[in-house]
Amino acid sequence: MSQFRLNSSIAQRRVCALALVFRRPRERHGKRRLAASVDERAVVELCRLMLDCALEDLRAWRGPVVLVPEDRDDLDWARSLPARRSDRPAPVIVLAQGAGNLGRRLERLDRALDAKQLKRRIYIGSDAPVLKPRHYRRVIAGLGSYDTVLAAARDGGVTMMATRRGWPQLAGLPWGTQGLAHALSAACRKTGRPALELPGGFDVDRRSDLAPLARALRGDARPARRELHHWLVLNRLA
Repeated sequence: MSQFRLNSSIAQRRVCALALVFRRPRERHGKRRLAASVDERAVVELCRLMLDCALEDLRAWRGPVVLVPEDRDDLDWARSLPARRSDRPAPVIVLAQGAGNLGRRLERLDRALDAKQLKRRIYIGSDAPVLKPRHYRRVIAGLGSYDTVLAAARDGGVTMMATRRGWPQLAGLPWGTQGLAHALSAACRKTGRPALELPGGFDVDRRSDLAPLARALRGDARPARRELHHWLVLNRLA
């Protein structure tokens, strides 16, 4: 049974899409604040393991799944990723993020998914393996009453963004800062899309996030989370 199996009409009708927005793990590409204090090869492996955790969530998802790598050159690689269970052969949509800051890329992605008639959309990244089924359940339930749902991270960012009506302009928001969740919520409110804010755990940006990550994953039964926890302990990063 899927860990996301719900009684909600959203899950039953399978009209809520889950989109993973991510970078291909490679050296000197992403997570620069973490790389300032962790060996580069370890950063790449950590990013790979966290991506596996996000893919684990996609395989558990009952609705449409979308993979959104950063670079167009990575589209074929993204298509090879295990984003669906073998007993759920529904196609995976793969789109490149394109140019611009993250806000501009999300605006473009949102228009593309809306054009595909995916009216309810949840966006996640690949750096928040602490997300659990309860986070997804709360966001799905929130979309029943709100046009926008945000899972706020402890550092002021977001770990999940969900909409059933589209976003306000995103390009000018302070992406990558502690004020993002507040600014995004305010932008939604100004355009008549009041946002429901929910606790969303934390994402991994710095070495100081690794010990809390290991504690959060201790005892987690999901295979990719178990592998990540084991790696953190083995490499004395916990």
